[in-house]
Amino acid sequence: MESKSASIIVLSGGTSSRFGADKSQAILGRQKLIQYVLSDIPSEYEIIIVGPNPHISEVNYQCIQEDPAGGGPVAGIAAALDLCSTETIGVIATDMPFAISHVVHLISAMTAHDDAVMYVDSKGFKQPLAAIYRREALENAILKFAQTQGESMRNLISDLKIREISMSPEVEKAMIDVDTPHDLAVALEYLRSL
Repeated sequence: MESKSASIIVLSGGTSSRFGADKSQAILGRQKLIQYVLSDIPSEYEIIIVGPNPHISEVNYQCIQEDPAGGGPVAGIAAALDLCSTETIGVIATDMPFAISHVVHLISAMTAHDDAVMYVDSKGFKQPLAAIYRREALENAILKFAQTQGESMRNLISDLKIREISMSPEVEKAMIDVDTPHDLAVALEYLRSL
């Protein structure tokens, strides 16, 4: 098997309750949100999708579902780790269609002393769903939970040694998170500006 330099976990199994439908399948311009994410992941990276199979033939990926489905991002990451064959793992939410290329850039910022590298916005908010992690650190963080279903990302990363990277204005704009139909309209305006 070809050696992969990193694994990217694409979290696509959310409930999409505020959006009203499966966000990963929402159309933005001419593509589904998940297609934007997958098409920007370099081919040398292993891709694991947590959620239903999107049936996209142009990209190689594996799918897994947390059990029970809808258990949240920590449960999704825990399920995907078994399929990851690399020590460096990126995590991206499928509702962040323009973030993945910036997340990939974080890999070069990771040092041997870091458990994770993630962007921090101008308000000081860390973005754990568009970040790079060391596999061992993720596994150890998950072990502290009796169960991962419904567990928060804030609790997952609370004990990690995180290298924080301040978002440039360009990166902050690209971190659009499509949670509602209004957000999708904002993302479309951003897409038209590219």
